[in-house]
Amino acid sequence: MDRGLNVRKTLSSPGRHSSQRQAEGQRRTASSRGPRPKEVPVLDLDRLTDREEEDAAFITVAGHPSALLSDMSWGPGVSSHQPKKWDKTIQNMSERNISTYSVYPTPPVSSCRFQLQSRPPSSHIPNLEPSQLTPYSTELIQTQTNTIHSRLKKTEAEGLTAEKRKQAVVEQMMVDQLSRAVISDPEQSAANQCNDSSRYRRTLHHTMVKTHTSLTENLLSHKLCFHARILSRCGREACRELIGFFFTCDQTLTVYEYRSFGKNRCSSLPFIARGVYRTRGRPYCLNDFSQGTDLRFSTDMPHFSENLRKRSYLTLRVTDVDEEMKRTLLDHTGGIEHYLSQEEISDQKTLSAVQVAVRERLRGHAIPVLIGLGRRLQSLDIKENGLMGKEKLRECLMEELSLSQQDFDTALRTVGQQVGALVDYAEVMRAVIGEMNEIRKAFFIKVYVKLDPNKTGSVSLTDIEKFNCSKVSLQSQYGIETEVDFLTCMQDTGRVRKDVSYAEFEDYYEGLSIEIPSDQEYINILKSTWNI
Repeated sequence: MDRGLNVRKTLSSPGRHSSQRQAEGQRRTASSRGPRPKEVPVLDLDRLTDREEEDAAFITVAGHPSALLSDMSWGPGVSSHQPKKWDKTIQNMSERNISTYSVYPTPPVSSCRFQLQSRPPSSHIPNLEPSQLTPYSTELIQTQTNTIHSRLKKTEAEGLTAEKRKQAVVEQMMVDQLSRAVISDPEQSAANQCNDSSRYRRTLHHTMVKTHTSLTENLLSHKLCFHARILSRCGREACRELIGFFFTCDQTLTVYEYRSFGKNRCSSLPFIARGVYRTRGRPYCLNDFSQGTDLRFSTDMPHFSENLRKRSYLTLRVTDVDEEMKRTLLDHTGGIEHYLSQEEISDQKTLSAVQVAVRERLRGHAIPVLIGLGRRLQSLDIKENGLMGKEKLRECLMEELSLSQQDFDTALRTVGQQVGALVDYAEVMRAVIGEMNEIRKAFFIKVYVKLDPNKTGSVSLTDIEKFNCSKVSLQSQYGIETEVDFLTCMQDTGRVRKDVSYAEFEDYYEGLSIEIPSDQEYINILKSTWNI
């Protein structure tokens, strides 16, 4: 009976024996692993339950609420800093949760989830799950991403294209300069002038292996590369892509033109032959090549067009220079700085003061005044060679710009046109009014080339209406007195021609440059107007 009773008691209370076996197993494990540290809570398996609503947090040590325990070791965690937001969250918990979280560790996954939930909001669009995205937010994110990617690709492609063009011009220039054989150098014949016999022929034995003017690749490597443009009111000439080279070995320079014929054909042609050219009675040097400086050449060149040969000289404006190479060459050659004379410095200061005064008087109505002045001067240019009499030019400038006689004479003296009855009116206008900087000019030429890709010198009104998409009211935004919309200025009642010349484009945007002081705002207007 006693034995059967013991069996029934054992079957009726299996939990008591299982708990005893668990406690015994814990004692054996504890004895094998050593004593439990005081800061580690006792593991009570009976109170462990699966709770989906458990809140995730790092566990604080009893007696030290600000300390944290590591999830992977007995000691403290890497960071002992507890944000105030977490303290505030723990204080708002119920007493049951506080007692629970102060005894039992939190799983690492839960702690990561808590950190994500307690992160402060940021200004950028978060990475939401597909179920949380609205159609508007999805479209906005996609539009922003596509815009950024397209701009980066476009900028990278333009830079790569410009670098390829420059490299093509450099290679063609090196081929042209090194292709001339030493045996055909003019110095070979000069060395044998002692023999006056008409039947004498220079043989190979009387030919020098190397002349003083013979070039090598090493000598040509010491060169300065610069970009330039022609100062002209003709669109065919003003939009030419010119790349020049100045060689320090013999103080010579040459200019090449990059020309494209369609999409797949291009060539680099010499524009100014390599030689020594002078300015103010001395040869050009390294210090003469800086952004914004002018280079003047005679028009008696074999590669110049008939339109350029109508004038006595040609002026190139340097738009970009390899400054790093320039510093290297100056350190290597020890270039000499050529200073201006006191008279030249005085004339430049006077001319700068005239430009400031004229631009200040034009502010508020610069666009219509410059367009009207340009059309008036063009109508007086009967021969279409860019030249007119001094008296007519002075009368126009005094009426349109309120220019004094003294300021007009200063402008003529500065540009070097005080001698002679005819003057280049475009150069005098640039001297009196000034010009936009090269950053704005480069973007303006980019816009015009888009409208006139064949560089004919004019754009039809139909193409202008097709590409123009201006939505900005410049009159109200910049305080301009009259309506200055491009189409409004070009489609006036007195217009007969159905196309717009490059000169009118330039006059309009020169006036706009006077009204807008910021380069970035000026470029943004061009981008939004012509969708560049």
